[in-house]
Amino acid sequence: MLLIYLSAAWMSGIYLASRWALPPALLGLAALLPLSVAWLWRREARPRLFALCGLFLLLGGLRYALSLPRFDEDSVSAYNDKGWGTLVGTVIAEPDRRDTYANLRLRAETLIRDGSEPREVGGLVLVRAPRYPEPLYGDRLRVRGTLETPPVFEGFSYRDYLSRQGIYSTVRWARIDTLERGRGNPLFARMLVFKRRAQTVIADILPEPCAALLTGILLGDDGGMPAGLTADFRTTGTSHIIAISGFNFAVISGVLSSLSVRLVGRRYAAWFATGAIALYAVLVGGSAAVVRAALMGCIAVWGEHLGRQNAAPNALFAAALGMTAWNPHILWDLGFLLSFAATLGLILYTDPLQRAFEGLLARLLPPSWVEPTSRSLKEPLVLTTCAQLTTMPIILYNFRVLSTVTLLSNALILPAQTQVMLWGALATVGGLIWLPLGRVLGWVAWLFLAYTVWVVETTAGVRHAAVELGRVSSALVWGWYAILGIGAWWMAQTGDKRKAAWRTIVGALAGRQMTAILVGGLGLVAVLVWAGVASLPDGRLHVAFLDVGDGDATWIETPSGGQVLVNGGPSPSAMAAHLGRRMPFWDRTLDLVVLTDWREEHLAGLIPVLERYEVGQVLRPPGGCTRATCIRWEKLLHEKGIPVLVAVAGTRADLGNGAVLTVLHPDGAGKGSGGDEPLVLRVDYGRACSLFAGSAGRDAEAAMLARGEGVRCDVLQVGDHGGSEATSPVFLEAVYPALAVISCGEGGPAAQPDEAVLERLNGHGATVVRTDEAGTVEVISDGQGYEVAVGR
Repeated sequence: MLLIYLSAAWMSGIYLASRWALPPALLGLAALLPLSVAWLWRREARPRLFALCGLFLLLGGLRYALSLPRFDEDSVSAYNDKGWGTLVGTVIAEPDRRDTYANLRLRAETLIRDGSEPREVGGLVLVRAPRYPEPLYGDRLRVRGTLETPPVFEGFSYRDYLSRQGIYSTVRWARIDTLERGRGNPLFARMLVFKRRAQTVIADILPEPCAALLTGILLGDDGGMPAGLTADFRTTGTSHIIAISGFNFAVISGVLSSLSVRLVGRRYAAWFATGAIALYAVLVGGSAAVVRAALMGCIAVWGEHLGRQNAAPNALFAAALGMTAWNPHILWDLGFLLSFAATLGLILYTDPLQRAFEGLLARLLPPSWVEPTSRSLKEPLVLTTCAQLTTMPIILYNFRVLSTVTLLSNALILPAQTQVMLWGALATVGGLIWLPLGRVLGWVAWLFLAYTVWVVETTAGVRHAAVELGRVSSALVWGWYAILGIGAWWMAQTGDKRKAAWRTIVGALAGRQMTAILVGGLGLVAVLVWAGVASLPDGRLHVAFLDVGDGDATWIETPSGGQVLVNGGPSPSAMAAHLGRRMPFWDRTLDLVVLTDWREEHLAGLIPVLERYEVGQVLRPPGGCTRATCIRWEKLLHEKGIPVLVAVAGTRADLGNGAVLTVLHPDGAGKGSGGDEPLVLRVDYGRACSLFAGSAGRDAEAAMLARGEGVRCDVLQVGDHGGSEATSPVFLEAVYPALAVISCGEGGPAAQPDEAVLERLNGHGATVVRTDEAGTVEVISDGQGYEVAVGR
């Protein structure tokens, strides 16, 4: 208990020092008093304990005071908010890659302002750089932009959040040039290369969003998660699943403990497992929660090695003491707080709640059913409740949202997470060795990942799944923890301390275990076969106008199972998620990809498509562009050797079973640059016809009518997102659609279709469906008529 008391006093000192600014010299002198008391009363247990706690309280405050930055003219933050400048520095951490940009942590070296001489500066800067070309760890960069003080938002201080990481300056929308590569730690750089390779393999062997979910669970990178799915995880209180946490390290340490004994022998097993855990912690980023979980995993390994497995409370507080000594600002890291609280809840309440649960089962079930039922429900029910008891106050205080489905969601998905990690790791390693092997193993991982996604999305869709609470008083938080503390003390005093022994008779159970393995294996095969059959084409044409926000993307599945993608939308992660839902889980091929114009909101989402899928052919418009995304597009086409056809009016693609895609515009002799001539497409199947006006404006519409192109169709994707510069009365009269689909997003430049266009469509009797209101709109045709399904 001594270590627990001292750690608690240390962290209390850090917190109090953050509230009252005291000079380090005063704290250092004050620490001499309890030190003297501890020495003088060293033979008296109680006075010595109080003196040591006082000493650690003051030392914690001293450590915090010494950690505060000292700003001067050599600090890069001294030049915040003073205009444009050029900064030279080195990327010191793995870039945080998002859909359209990358956050870089830059160690500043020199700064040039207003044409002055370069000045040596120090400090860290968070730089928001373009997504392409991709910056790497260890790159020395020239950054042009404006140094800014991080903002403070309503309800959240981004400034405080970054300051706890030692960052006091940001550069938004920076222009960067790479001056030099490979200036980082060579070992860490190689680990990041391995991590990127593993991410690529996961993307190759699994569909989205399962690939992004496994990347978050296994590698700690959730940047590829679709925004909607991430929100569902928050709504259901299951975000801890996609964050590297104690659960991940518990699985890893358990596997490594047994594996290392076989590989290096019992004498060196703990050293081997510790090294592997440390490498994994570095690989996934080394955040506060990761470091705490890694330390706990190492302590668990050594506890088993030395025969002291029951030192969990001391291990937890020792980890917290070591981490806050290294960086006292970790005490305010939300991930660290949640991880610490969850682990503490498991330590304090698992045994008492498990005994109470077994007592309840004993009254409700036959005696022979109690133990197996208790064992099977311990993780999803008892452990979830323990963790929720201690993390709930932190969640309510910081997020002000109460999830009413969190216990249900966690109870349903937690049993599958061990299988997710094990099969996901096996599939990733297998894919690194031989990609087809990884894909086969990935089918099993996909079952558990898809189940997790389904549960989260289903429970998030329950009415009132999340309830807004408004501001939560800190008094409520401290009161909650006071009650929990009293409850823990009461259970420790009156509860039965004896632990139930596991009854395992290996000889008697061996046959049953083998039967269970065979039955489970056959069950997995049956589910995979069923999932494969369900993914087969149904002999109809499916045209899905995907809900991708401010852009458009259309998925076409032909009657024979051919797969065509028209545009990719603005978000790579959203596009990848849509494909993951619509394609069979084993399928990584697209027959045709069509880019109708060079707009960013149509091209950006196609980049991961070329990276992850085998594309049979690409149709693109004339011309091109010089943006970084376009350069990346052209590079991928060249590297992968994908056949490219510059499409003009009359270009046709046979989609099979009588389905045909025809290009109606441009005519190949149009005026202006190719970038001004978007493609207009028509897809025919029997009597059913769909017209994709894309970004075509009134000039393109007039040109098609002048050439006598056949534009009459039942289904029209309205041009230019329903903008006023498209869908002229003459063109609309020629098309005369029964269904008009408008691809638009909420709150962006394409969010509001023109009212005159809407009135015109309604005046022609067309049914108007918008993706911002209805979600994805799918038109399904048998060649005679069609039916419509919407996502909301």
